[in-house]
Amino acid sequence: MENELYRTAFTTKMDLKKQNPQLYYEIKDNQKELRKKLQDRFGYVLIINPLLAKLEKIPGKAEAWMGIQEFETIQEYQMFCYLLMYLEDKEIEEQFVLSMLSEYIQLRFPQGQVSWNSYQCRRQLIHVLQYALKYNLILQSDGDQDAFLKNEESEVLYENTGNSRYFMRTFARDILTFQNPEDFMQSEWVDMEEDRGIVRRQRSYRRLLLSCGVYPSLDKEKDEDYTYIRNYRGKIEQDFRSMFSCDLHVHSSSAYLMLEEDCSMGKIFPQNGALHDLMLVFHSEIHKKLSKYTLRLSANEVLIMEKEKTLTLMHTVVKRNRALLPKKYQEEALSAQKLVENLYTMFLLYGFMEEDEENCYFYPIIGKIQGEFVEVKE
Repeated sequence: MENELYRTAFTTKMDLKKQNPQLYYEIKDNQKELRKKLQDRFGYVLIINPLLAKLEKIPGKAEAWMGIQEFETIQEYQMFCYLLMYLEDKEIEEQFVLSMLSEYIQLRFPQGQVSWNSYQCRRQLIHVLQYALKYNLILQSDGDQDAFLKNEESEVLYENTGNSRYFMRTFARDILTFQNPEDFMQSEWVDMEEDRGIVRRQRSYRRLLLSCGVYPSLDKEKDEDYTYIRNYRGKIEQDFRSMFSCDLHVHSSSAYLMLEEDCSMGKIFPQNGALHDLMLVFHSEIHKKLSKYTLRLSANEVLIMEKEKTLTLMHTVVKRNRALLPKKYQEEALSAQKLVENLYTMFLLYGFMEEDEENCYFYPIIGKIQGEFVEVKE
């Protein structure tokens, strides 16, 4: 049962007492042991109150895919923050209507930036509200959200659950003093400069848990995380195995936490899906070209390809395998070019690749997991 509790803590955003009281009380009954390991190894805080149990999962390194995937614009994040501010002053089970919320949000943007006459703005707000409903920050009591898309005068009745107060993490410092995004990460270990070993351990464990891979830094003076993992791989693997079924793979230029087949935790790669399949096939194409010396790796095993060459190879992979994809990916309405664009975005989103104006930089993970379509004969 202990392993199940760790998996739940790592994969659940908030375990609500109302939704799963049995699991809530199991976490509560085992909180002493859970807190000890999670705090020591990851520096994570386990919050337990009469409403919920929540593990504040903070990454060791911020990655592109870690954002809210339901949001498409920065403005949606802004609206969401204003929603949290609005709910802060509401009592649990207190009701409010959409027009009150929309007016509150509109007044906090610079004049003219948000207008509910705009379909785009209304659509952004609906994305925010759908996300809040999904994680039980609010409940919908009456009305139809979709009607708001068609008419800004449409009303919807909501109820505050009180869970929104625990959605945002707490900070050790006033965030108004922060000057850049890095300050948010560094604030996590404020006043711990004298104990760099703890900081390095917790950051390394976080990166293995939440990132697709850990790689040596190009700046050797900052290459702490990968070096720590390489030097303490035995102890690290033992710690992770005590929480869930996995193996730690450490190579000369990368480290990965590989889940065993019977272990399902949150977002994993690969999943069932056409784009993931195409990514695996693309990995295989890269491997073939490397074996034929038509492509070469840098000293740290990062593959550097011109952006134009990358897109051309992706187009070749899509064209060659499109007939093997599900029917919706073969329809004329979805062009091969659009499929390539989606595939390219997936590589960026998962952190398998970075880009600049001219080149694409593929990390060693593309050599770790490969695949091919195989014809199954009945």
